[in-house]
Amino acid sequence: MAEELAFARKASGLVRGLSMWDAFGVGFMNQGLTPSIWVMTSLGVGVYLGGNLIWATIISMILAGIGFPIVWGVLGGSMPRSGGEYIYNSRIIHPIVGIGESFGNAFVWIMWIYVLAPWTADPGMVMMSQFMDWTWLYNPETEQFFGSLSYTWGAFAIATVANIIAFLFVVFGIKWFARIQKVVMVFGIGGCAVLLAAITVAAMDKGHSGFQESWNALSATYGSIDYAGFLAAAGEEAGGAMPTTWNWFDTFGVMVAGSWLFAYSYCITFIAGEVKRPDKTIMLSNLFAIIVPGAFMLWAAVSLYALVPFDFFSATQFVDNAGSDLGGAYTVPWSTNFLGLLAFVNQNKIILFISVLSFLAFNLWWIALSYLAFPRIIFAWGMDRMGPKWFTDINPRFASPVKNHVLCFVLGQIMIAVYVFWQNEAMQGLAVTALEIFSVFGVTAVAALIFPYVKRARGVWDASPYKSWKIAGIPVVTLGAIVQIVYLSILAYFFFFLPDPDKRLEGFTTNTAILIAVTWICGIIWYLFWKQRSKSVGVDVSMTYGELPPE
Repeated sequence: MAEELAFARKASGLVRGLSMWDAFGVGFMNQGLTPSIWVMTSLGVGVYLGGNLIWATIISMILAGIGFPIVWGVLGGSMPRSGGEYIYNSRIIHPIVGIGESFGNAFVWIMWIYVLAPWTADPGMVMMSQFMDWTWLYNPETEQFFGSLSYTWGAFAIATVANIIAFLFVVFGIKWFARIQKVVMVFGIGGCAVLLAAITVAAMDKGHSGFQESWNALSATYGSIDYAGFLAAAGEEAGGAMPTTWNWFDTFGVMVAGSWLFAYSYCITFIAGEVKRPDKTIMLSNLFAIIVPGAFMLWAAVSLYALVPFDFFSATQFVDNAGSDLGGAYTVPWSTNFLGLLAFVNQNKIILFISVLSFLAFNLWWIALSYLAFPRIIFAWGMDRMGPKWFTDINPRFASPVKNHVLCFVLGQIMIAVYVFWQNEAMQGLAVTALEIFSVFGVTAVAALIFPYVKRARGVWDASPYKSWKIAGIPVVTLGAIVQIVYLSILAYFFFFLPDPDKRLEGFTTNTAILIAVTWICGIIWYLFWKQRSKSVGVDVSMTYGELPPE
């Protein structure tokens, strides 16, 4: 009777209907693949110019491939409830910590909506129009979408449509979501494979010298700066000559942006209460969702280095990340990201269309996954009486928290408007990464580290199917947490020591630190308010956190 009083519902109302393949799809699609390769090359190498993509990928695959599946797999399999890391941290460390970091993560998923939905317009639709010569879609001379909308209003309109579509993909329930995910995943993976195969063929056919010839020929067509001039101008704008070889410091730095390909399969844990056999499914699907994008990234890195010399590749990524036209000298109608490099050596419209379609597919599904995570975070709060009771409302027809989806849509749409019309800064995507590194991944790694040893979680640990998993007498979950902490420490260090020769990022890391602190303060205030409110109606929420929420 006391437990029934403590929890907001006697049963969650969510259904365990997702297979291993479905769970893998959630984790894999949240890694992004095509847009994440763009992030690792443009934002990673574009900032850390001497970074080696191959080594950065191998190190990330090893550290993330060991740490993340163990940490999230053991925690998710031991506490198979939808809601993500809030469940684990509140039961292992303390509920105020669980709400504090989870409040930040809830904000993270709204941030992903307002950062990524505009990416559908730029670079997504902008790239499509550039490669296809579709000036009706976007005209670079007038900076208008659809022939009449200004850049700002066009980006807002496209982002809004993407947000609506993503909402509709998820709101009608997990089975509907899983069916659509399979289709989007086929287009996404297939398009990326076509893109990388085309780069590989070009590298084998042309090599460095052939790429330089293609660059100069195409540049002459558009009256743009030639190969040597581009390299020199990019170096001057970056504050020094482009490095001709790689170094370890910058390679570790590239791993910060590369984390988009390796650290986000944890999204599976938000649906831990809706997968079959969570004790096996969560861990294995996390592992596969790291290995597969890692293999694609290695393919991309080897092919790109075979096609483009190291110093010139760094120059192109710097220019793309900075959004520079080198003082008007670069006039080719597309940017120099890795898709743009393919366009210099392959003008096949079908291949370029499929490549951009892959980017758009993954980007759209990123937005959809925010509608998977955010509603379940606040659902878990509601189950513990850490929010209004309607947070726990499940639509009986769709087995979906529809009201939470609507709230997510409204908040996301408001922030899209703020982002597009006021605070349009692409680096906010990296700010989201930092928030997750410190709050979500970091705190949860600590929870996993101490899970076997904490008295408050003794009952959960004793019932865990992983209790006997030990190496040299040390629980495997503790060892996995240590590996994850090593990986996160690398990301944290190199995030705060971003090289900034042109002062373009001045104050960025400080502002991000403030954002992290504010989300924690808000989360703690939220916890104290709802704890007191529950106490005023005769409910002691401390009882809630001694048990797992009902299924």
